[in-house]
Amino acid sequence: MDLSLLTVNVVIAFLLVLFRISGMMLSAPLFSMRNIPSQAKIGMALGFALILFPLHATHLVVPKDLIQFALMAIQETIIGLLLGYTVNLIFMALQMAGEYVSMQMGLSVANMLDPVTQTQSPIVGQFFFYFAALLFLSLNIHHGLIMGLERSFNFIPLGHFIGEGQLTGGLMAERFIKLTSDMFIMSLVVGAPLMGLLLATEIALSFVAKVMPQMNVFMVAMPLKVLIGLLAILVGLPYLGALLGDHYAHLVQVLLGLYKT
Repeated sequence: MDLSLLTVNVVIAFLLVLFRISGMMLSAPLFSMRNIPSQAKIGMALGFALILFPLHATHLVVPKDLIQFALMAIQETIIGLLLGYTVNLIFMALQMAGEYVSMQMGLSVANMLDPVTQTQSPIVGQFFFYFAALLFLSLNIHHGLIMGLERSFNFIPLGHFIGEGQLTGGLMAERFIKLTSDMFIMSLVVGAPLMGLLLATEIALSFVAKVMPQMNVFMVAMPLKVLIGLLAILVGLPYLGALLGDHYAHLVQVLLGLYKT
């Protein structure tokens, strides 16, 4: 190995690429799961960096001092974080829909530990999360995330600050506001049919309580709503899979052009 090639500029370029990749892995679903060993995450980040930095090191703007290098490192990390956050919006939408459905089914008190955020999450939300994760891997959407990461170096070269070109902070804010609003719309599309069905069940039970006052509706309502909710989720899985497939296809296009001017 010729150590003369290991110059300061090469080390700086490698570190900046590593910062961007590390930011993506800190926020992207599945990559950021805490039950994945840290050694595996570090190995993947170093492997991606070794592959990508020779392709984009030639566009490096060399920092003048340590402060400028620190600012570049912070920006590279933020760029990666935003890429992972964009993917995570779909999973957040499904977990939000699962929380609404769990509350309507009466399962909001039975929560599970979310391995990604290390917080308590409803059972239905966890089910939607793992269903989305299986589709995410089976459709190779993680390849689209890596492609989006590589494409980001073409739009924002190493050492170039956002705002120097046509890509401004206001444009990025507008894009993420649109993505966040789409998250709430997707959550409503997934959760509204189930919530409507469970609400109709409650209305029907209220009529039964009026017609048959001797019947203990409270003892019947809880297991009945759980049964109807689980059957509705089972019947709706093919439609949820088709909906996620369309959203994933759109997500790949968003990732490839997220930082496009």
